[in-house]
Parts: sequence; structure tokens; C-alpha cells
Amino acid sequence: MTPSTAPALVSDAELLDAYRQTVWTVEMPAGTLDVRLEGPPADAQLRPSGIVTAYNPASIARTPDENRAADQELMRHVRSLGVPFRRTVAQGTGPGADGWEEPGFLLLGDVRPLVVELGLVFGQNAVVWVDATGASTLVCTRAGFAGRLPGQKIDL
Repeated sequence: MTPSTAPALVSDAELLDAYRQTVWTVEMPAGTLDVRLEGPPADAQLRPSGIVTAYNPASIARTPDENRAADQELMRHVRSLGVPFRRTVAQGTGPGADGWEEPGFLLLGDVRPLVVELGLVFGQNAVVWVDATGASTLVCTRAGFAGRLPGQKIDL
């Protein structure tokens, strides 16, 4: 997940604040469900699962065409995994941005290693993991982001 940023570099702390404010809306057959890093647990239908996007790798803003192409490539990867998935849209605010939204995918099941690997492949800072209790956490996928290694939980 990568909150979009202005061309100027921003700190990890500013990016983490943007992640705290982000809402990931998951498209389900009977409507939408939201995932937040802070607040109530995620709905039972989303436990466990992971969310990943291909937009704006390392929080560096890309053109709409570059982001759409990366999203299509991520979709091909997700489909090839053979696990259930749903479309997501992340919405939030971030450093240098009034508001942003970006599509991604929620992979259902105990697939944390797969979601982390996709985050690595697509250059993301982190992915969102929803555990079996519904607790949502940020997991590092870019070495050094927030002082963590890929696969490590990021404390907010």
C-alpha cells in the first residue's frame, strides 16, 4: 500500500500517519466492507487476508498510465495464484496530497507470505494483513521502511 506523495521526499513517520488514516474498501458480493489499521476489527468474512496494490511504488507518485499498467500486471499475478481475491480501493490523505485513492487486491486466506512477496515484487512500502481475530496491521515489504525488514510488522 502506498499513500501517494508529492515529488518531495517525506519521512516514514509522515507516511505511517497517512496509512493510519487510510480506509481500504473491499468489494464483496453483498456490498462493501472496510478495513482500517485503527478502529474496530475487520469483518469475519475478511479473516484472515492481505491487501496489496501496485500503485506508486515506494510512495513515489507515478503517472496514471504507469499506475494502471502496474495494476493490470498485479491482477495477472493475483489471478495466477489460484487463491480467492476481491478488488479493493484505498482512500486517504497523505503528505503533499489532499486526498488519493488507489485500487488493489485483497487475497483471502492464510496467504501472508504471498501478499508480502507481491508487495516486494511491486515495490511497495508495506501491505496490510488482517489476522484471524480481525486485527489489521501493516507489514513491511521494502527493506528499511519504518526501520523494518520485509515480513516484519510495523508498529503504529
